[in-house]
Amino acid sequence: MVRDVFPEAVILRPSVMFAPDDRFVNALAAITGSTPVLPLFGSGNTRLQPVYAGDVADAVLAALKMPLAVGKTYELGGPEIFTYRELIETILTHVGRRRLLLPVSFRVWELLAFLCSRLASPPVTEAQVTLMRADNVVANEALALADLGVAPTALKTILPEYRL
Repeated sequence: MVRDVFPEAVILRPSVMFAPDDRFVNALAAITGSTPVLPLFGSGNTRLQPVYAGDVADAVLAALKMPLAVGKTYELGGPEIFTYRELIETILTHVGRRRLLLPVSFRVWELLAFLCSRLASPPVTEAQVTLMRADNVVANEALALADLGVAPTALKTILPEYRL
C-alpha cells in the first residue's frame, strides 16, 4: 500500500529487534527469574532472526544516503537464526538459569491473549500470538543489511551489555 502512494519509498522490514535496553530479551530474561516453567509458543520451533537495533539505525542512515535504495524493500535480520526454544535456551544460559520449557498449543495462547486483551498491560496479545505462528527470517532472495553496507551484529556480541 505504501508503494501505491509513494513508489520511491525505501521500505525496511526488521525482524524482532534487540538492544541492551529492549523489551524483548529483557522481558524473556525477567520471565526466567519468576517461574520454574517457561511456556513455549507451540513446540518452540518458530524461527526468528533477531536484528540489533543499532544495525537497523545504520540501515536507515545508509538507505537515506544511497540513491540505489530508492523504491526497494530490505528485510533486516541478524547473522543468526534461532528457533524460539533456542533463543530462550540462549538467554537461560546467559543468565545462568535452568528452567523446564513447556510446549503450549497456539489455541491455548489465542485463548489466553483473548482473555488478557482487556488488561491495561496484557502479558500476551493476539498480535504476538499471530506473529509467533510464522517464521520471522530474511527470505533468501531479499535485499538485506549487507546490501546497505551494514554488517549484522550477533546477539551473543551484545548480550554481555545487558543488565539481566
